[in-house]
Amino acid sequence: MATIHAQSFAPPHGSGGWDALEMATHCQKDLCFGLDSEDDLAAFIILSVVMDQAEILTIATAPSARRTGLGRALLDLAISELEARGVTDLFLEVAEDNAPAIALYRSTGFIPMGRRPGYYRRAGGRVAALTLSRKLTGSG
Repeated sequence: MATIHAQSFAPPHGSGGWDALEMATHCQKDLCFGLDSEDDLAAFIILSVVMDQAEILTIATAPSARRTGLGRALLDLAISELEARGVTDLFLEVAEDNAPAIALYRSTGFIPMGRRPGYYRRAGGRVAALTLSRKLTGSG
């Protein structure tokens, strides 16, 4: 997980990802799902859940598995599980220069709700974070 995260959020696009200890900590306290490709982890999502609200903390796909539908599959899996648990609101933050991620989130029903200027560091400066949300059925 740490390797995929570092490949996905390495400078100049982010902080270089979370290390193995941080990943282990998230796996112990948060909701995590992964998808394999040829018996190796290819993509994962980590969510924080508090009562009827959840936040996507991170979602990452190995470079060799990108643009194969794994991101959408993870979102669908996570949303289904969250709804079964009674979660009604799902939130996330995404860098405003991450067009593929924004397109994925919008295509799965997320809507913009705010913007945090200068939130992410880049080699050439800072870029804003967009905050997005989606209502879930919460039928659990």
